[in-house]
Amino acid sequence: MKHIYTLLLGLLAWSASMAQEGVNFRDITFEEALKQAKSENKLVFMDCYTSWCGPCKNMADKVFPQKAAGDYFNPRFVCVKYDMEKGAGVELAKKFEVHAYPTFLMIRPDGSMQHRLVGGDGLEAFIARVEQGFDEQNNLSALHSRYEKGGLSKSELFRYWEVLEEAGEDARAEKVYAELLALLTDEEKTQAAYWNLYETRGCTIGSPMHDFMLSHLDVLRANNGKEKVDRYLTAKYEDALGLYIMGYARKEDVPFGTLQRNVPLLKVAQQNELDKMLELAELVYHKKADELTELIEKRLPEMSVQELKMYAFGFRGMIWGSEKKEASPHITELGTKLTESVIANMEKRAGKLTADDLFTYTILIDSFYGKMTPLLYKRLADAGEKAMSTLPDNEEKERMIRYYKAYREKGNK
Repeated sequence: MKHIYTLLLGLLAWSASMAQEGVNFRDITFEEALKQAKSENKLVFMDCYTSWCGPCKNMADKVFPQKAAGDYFNPRFVCVKYDMEKGAGVELAKKFEVHAYPTFLMIRPDGSMQHRLVGGDGLEAFIARVEQGFDEQNNLSALHSRYEKGGLSKSELFRYWEVLEEAGEDARAEKVYAELLALLTDEEKTQAAYWNLYETRGCTIGSPMHDFMLSHLDVLRANNGKEKVDRYLTAKYEDALGLYIMGYARKEDVPFGTLQRNVPLLKVAQQNELDKMLELAELVYHKKADELTELIEKRLPEMSVQELKMYAFGFRGMIWGSEKKEASPHITELGTKLTESVIANMEKRAGKLTADDLFTYTILIDSFYGKMTPLLYKRLADAGEKAMSTLPDNEEKERMIRYYKAYREKGNK
């Protein structure tokens, strides 16, 4: 009996140690956290979260429980976390002006804020961001103070802007960004040290800074690397063109004329893909349904299933971007024609399709808004079943079996 009792105590101790391996968030009030931080000679680390915030949950479930996280945070901080929409968290959100989630605060024992971080990250990257808060010259509080006194150098002002961006202080960051651009020479704006000036949300397509970038692409590529510059431009223009292709573009988005003017100037490694997107976006934007249908029919044999999805979304974008957001009789007629062509294309490829391809074909059929007859449903089910006969048994295949069984049932009516 004594042996069993000793074993149980050992298991309890082991369980407790395992539970404490990650970050030890203490169940105490904010005032108690300040007192404990003072007595332990630590800072308070406060996780400001909400119940609906996905990145908050990711940090809580996957990052903070790691042993390496506990090894870093527990010796340095009194760690607490509060829901900013409940209980004491409501007043804390007001006190520290928390408006974005997750927000993480590094607070001194006297209650003053030393540093602020907005947004989650992987553990290694997150620790690197927290470490910046211990820099007595370059944390948020120190830079605030030095900025107010005036006399920051260009590099210091750039660092201050980066810290403001990191802290989610958008209004002040925008002000400092404008001040910095006014101080930098054209040559300095192209240097690698200031590359992040282009990565910010403020450098939108059509903005003065973005126009400056386009007129200095050669030197920017020389100073920062062609791959880096091309990757940035490609992602930015894919996003902007995608809004027009999908029919999501709003009045406040990049004017389409700006995209038409800029895309040919980019000369990125992925220029061919951007040119295709621009061509498609132009047809969608001008509602040229007949020309778009003809283009899809022409390229259908050579396109991958995933590339075909982009064109199908463009066809759907003409409908979603219209005032009534519904298919006209002519659009329905064209959509039916495309549906028949896509099913014929699927029949030819059936022996080489993956489960992901089969799912994509279901999206294509829905996107064309065509009239589906029992015969078309039957052909779709036949092609799907043929493709599935070569697939390994797994959850993806089971899901496709359910999808195409529904097509079979509609074809039998």
